[in-house]
Amino acid sequence: MKNLTINLLFCLIIGLIIAGCTPTQTTKPPVSNVTTEDTKKEAEKLYSIGFEYLKHQNYDDAIKNFNEAVKLYPKYFAVYIALAQTYRAKRDIVSAESVYNYAKKIDPRDTRPYEGLGAIHTEIKNFGEAISEYSTGLMIDSTNVNLLNGLGYIYTKMTEFDKALAYYYKTLKFELENLTAMFAIANIYKDKNEPEKAVEYLREIVLKKPKNIDVRKKFGEVLIDLKKYPEAAEQFKLLLVEDPNNSYYHLQLGMIYVRQKKYKEAKAEYNMAKQLDPGSALPLFYLADLEISLGNYSTAETMIKEAQTIDPNNAYSWFLLGDIHERRGYSTKVSWDKKKAAGNCGTLNTAMSYLNTAINYYSKAVDDDRFGYYARNEISRCRNWIKGLEEDKWFYCKGGK
Repeated sequence: MKNLTINLLFCLIIGLIIAGCTPTQTTKPPVSNVTTEDTKKEAEKLYSIGFEYLKHQNYDDAIKNFNEAVKLYPKYFAVYIALAQTYRAKRDIVSAESVYNYAKKIDPRDTRPYEGLGAIHTEIKNFGEAISEYSTGLMIDSTNVNLLNGLGYIYTKMTEFDKALAYYYKTLKFELENLTAMFAIANIYKDKNEPEKAVEYLREIVLKKPKNIDVRKKFGEVLIDLKKYPEAAEQFKLLLVEDPNNSYYHLQLGMIYVRQKKYKEAKAEYNMAKQLDPGSALPLFYLADLEISLGNYSTAETMIKEAQTIDPNNAYSWFLLGDIHERRGYSTKVSWDKKKAAGNCGTLNTAMSYLNTAINYYSKAVDDDRFGYYARNEISRCRNWIKGLEEDKWFYCKGGK
């Protein structure tokens, strides 16, 4: 047994010695027959394909093509920016941040990663980090208007309006016709309760640039917000001279007429918008809203149903249907209040039914940014009325009649 062990050990040692003397075999990667320029061209082709997918919101295929592009050309900076943008669009913030940070290493002098990271942190309200990214980017390029506007936006959200204005005015120093900065400045004056400054600021720009459609449109919108309806109507009429088939301008002019109680003129503008843009539900919603204000509830319901065939998931319809049933419920409640009696319990029950239906419709709109606040308030109002009606029902209608 001892001799066997020695022999085995001897064989093992000899084997190791032989192995050590044998040249090591290494696996080499296959040599590509494609030249560097050909590789770059193929990467550029993949980038173009990926970008088309991105534009059409086909994010997974976009990511696939972008990843293939950087495999071929690892320093292709534009691909990393597009890849990060795609992850942002997918709400994959972690991956987007990672790609932007990697892009910084590829080209430390390019500000686009700082723009992207600043925007990400702004979206999630991490303003401190956003300010840091934008500010670092400005150390690379102090004239970058995207970075300046980003800081202006953050300080506006933080209600540090003077700082925000300073950044926006700095943008205009480098880019005289930057509409983002112009409109932001006007909005800040509104937020600061200085509406006349907002009006004068935009009026001055309109006078300097009378052919700038976007500025005139914004001027008209601000005038509507500030209830300067005659001047607002003038702006949209001028816009319609240049573009008579623009449905949005007709809708805005119609809205102005509604607020001036010029209902016939408003209806004409809304119908024109509907004719010009039959694929949009918005003119129908505006018409329905007008009919509700005139007490024509059945007509409004018909229009809402038509609008829903175009845009079935638009919360505007739930908001309007809530209004219709709330008004019917309130009107019926008033009739009950005038004649509270056991023989009139049918009126009470009808009022409660309308109000409960209104709550059901409003509940579908509570998460919508446009109508949520209003819907929650009206739900509360309806519930208070129902509570009073339930007390009356217990007192007057014990038999449930």
